[in-house]
Amino acid sequence: MSVTARRIASVPARTSTATWHAVVDLLAPNDGSARSALLMVTGVCSAIVSEEYTRDAPIVIRPASGPQIRIYTVHGEDAPDALEDETPLAVLPLTGQGWTLSMPCGVDDIDDFSRVLKEHEWISLRDLVAPVESGKSSQSARTPLIVNLEELR
Repeated sequence: MSVTARRIASVPARTSTATWHAVVDLLAPNDGSARSALLMVTGVCSAIVSEEYTRDAPIVIRPASGPQIRIYTVHGEDAPDALEDETPLAVLPLTGQGWTLSMPCGVDDIDDFSRVLKEHEWISLRDLVAPVESGKSSQSARTPLIVNLEELR
């Protein structure tokens, strides 16, 4: 499977919410169901960007057809320079049905954020350190991570 990657400027060049809106503009620049769906999860996705989980682990979009999209955010002193490097995608990946989006998330936040997102079947959270699968998402990829803290001790 082919992969297309983009880097989006974040804090301090943009707020975390403005960063998520830039991601939405990249993926679904036109009004429609995909754009509406992405905007409905602005709160959680902005919080994930704010925590800088997307700095080293990508937001992964699996379109119904075409290359997988990986989006990273650029933070700190490099963020203003990243604004100049943002380029649109050659093909809009969220046309039609069947696309999914996976957000990286710290293990401390995964349960809380998953509860907020439970109504949105097209979005999943994955452990920040989990490898990104290149194939189509499976149902098990959407299952929230459950950590048994007793086992870790």
